Amino acid sequence: MAGEETIAALLAIWDEGQSSSHWPALLPVLRQLVDQFQQNADDDTRAEIAMRITDLLRETDPDLHRKLIQMRRTIRAGEAHNRFSTRGMPSGAELSAVWQEIRTREASIYGESITTGNISGTGIAIGQGAQATVHQHFYEPRFTRYTDISCPRLAQVNSRVTVTVALTMQPQPESVALQAIEVFEGKVRVRIDAPGFEPLSPLEQTIIVERDDDSAPVVFHLKARETGPHEIAIQFWQRGNLIATVVAPIEVLEVEPVFAPALIPKTPVSPRMADVTPPDLTLVVFRDPAGRMQFTLHRDNITLCYAEQILPRPPDALINALFDELHLLQRGTDSANRRRGSSLLTAEQVERRIRNLGYKLWDVLIPPELKLYYARERHQWQSAIAAGQRWSLLVQSNEPDIPWELVRPYSDGPDCWEEDFWCQTFHFARWLLKRPDSRQSVVPLPRLRLRTLAAIVPTCYPELKAVPEEHKLLRDLIARYRLTDRSPQRATEPAVIALLETGGFDWLHVITHGDFFAQSALHSSAIGLDDNQWLASSAITGPRIRGALRDHRPAIVLNACHVGREQPSLSGAAGWVTQFVGSGAGMMIAPLWSVNDEFALRFSEVFYTALLNPDRPATVAEAMWQARNAIRQPDDPTWLAYSLFAHPNARVEVEVQPSQA
Repeated sequence: MAGEETIAALLAIWDEGQSSSHWPALLPVLRQLVDQFQQNADDDTRAEIAMRITDLLRETDPDLHRKLIQMRRTIRAGEAHNRFSTRGMPSGAELSAVWQEIRTREASIYGESITTGNISGTGIAIGQGAQATVHQHFYEPRFTRYTDISCPRLAQVNSRVTVTVALTMQPQPESVALQAIEVFEGKVRVRIDAPGFEPLSPLEQTIIVERDDDSAPVVFHLKARETGPHEIAIQFWQRGNLIATVVAPIEVLEVEPVFAPALIPKTPVSPRMADVTPPDLTLVVFRDPAGRMQFTLHRDNITLCYAEQILPRPPDALINALFDELHLLQRGTDSANRRRGSSLLTAEQVERRIRNLGYKLWDVLIPPELKLYYARERHQWQSAIAAGQRWSLLVQSNEPDIPWELVRPYSDGPDCWEEDFWCQTFHFARWLLKRPDSRQSVVPLPRLRLRTLAAIVPTCYPELKAVPEEHKLLRDLIARYRLTDRSPQRATEPAVIALLETGGFDWLHVITHGDFFAQSALHSSAIGLDDNQWLASSAITGPRIRGALRDHRPAIVLNACHVGREQPSLSGAAGWVTQFVGSGAGMMIAPLWSVNDEFALRFSEVFYTALLNPDRPATVAEAMWQARNAIRQPDDPTWLAYSLFAHPNARVEVEVQPSQA
């Protein structure tokens, strides 16, 4: 249970504390805190109390604090032998018995009645008659911690699988995953998503990060239900943001295996996600290799809804057919009419068909439990919209191909309601939890730098009439904010590859043609460059390009047809989203199908104007929403084409360089 190690260590050194000169001031406060800990069953509250005890001793009596930390480590190692009857961690009943013994003894010595204090407010006072209170604010400073995870690589069906998780001050070589995380002192919520496993313990538990100690481990028990390849996703949350995800592969066998730990590569330090306001809603969708999907909806560090979904068939065919249909609708026809010599569809007919595609995604992808929860709670974000506000929604998934922004919720029940597409109802964004061909995961950037900009603008496509105006928009940004211009003189393949390998840019904006290869085993999509050559998404690979993306974490805007689409290939999805976001880009915008040239220009104009508004800079999701709204037309789905991979509440930081005059 959360904080019990701290309480056990405190009671173990209680008698030693009496020799401290600070003990008379500490005693009434510690009594009240331990009383409240014993009386409270909420893990989060108990964890807050335990952490406040540690902070109190650190601030008031460093010597006693060192003894507390040492005793806690001794208990954790199973070596403690003191007033408790067992070595290591005592049971909850034994903790209560020892505390009652201490309180009874002190009451007889000091002639006091045994009473309990109250925990409220935001601070703690030390002195005569002080009331004990627990911090409810966020703790500073920040710390780097390393994931310490134990998880088997092989398991037997219908057997128990144990996963232990901790955050440590130093890397642990025996951990199956070494991911460095930037965290604040305080609570970190750990959640397990494991399609194909039956939970035998709570799927969410709390660990405490303290500035001078490793966290106590939390233990998850699962039961393997099905043989075959599986993945267990271990998520770390702090202050409402998903700050890291570790995915452990596990093979479930019919026979009992020889133990083998899962092996996951070390990943870079995650950014300080607690610095940014969390989304109003976060939907985590985890899809395992067998097609099982888990949906978990979060808000304010609370899991609102959890549901599983098994699709009868992979969604690839549905998604490709949906994109093809949108491509046709942009041209005024659809798959039912294009081969029959029918006249073009009216604007009303096109709009109705676009809505139907959103309904289809809601029907097929969203599990019934989540639909019921959504219907019950939708009044909250609808009321916010009516009041002139709009909630943010972040969909985090381990696949890049499902267009979650196009989901259009509705109910045909007695109340018979419907909403707009998710990308219109919410300030909407997506994120890729990990590359499909890798165990590494990255998180979106909470702050996007804009000091250096690179524009890739080929000049060999005269049919793109709006390209010169969009290029001028970028040059104006460079001049206005005195940005460093890293644009190649000509957008040739050698120049673009050299730019990507060296990095050194915060922002990359590409304006060109794009194409999609539905049947290719090597490439998902490509962009047109000068000299009439095409650069495939598969080129964004190798140590230099991926290393530069990981180190610089730039924002990427691809304003070209089709470049947001994905297609499974020999090494997993090989499209631009996977290649850029999966390798470390901090933000990415790309259209999923063909876009109107003039609308693409207008989209960029509105997006940058909102993002860089000097009076009220918009978040990236808000700027995206404004840009969509500016180009929305009933007979053209271009406004729906753009997909945003980012933290919805991320903002751009512009550092205007001094004039060279």
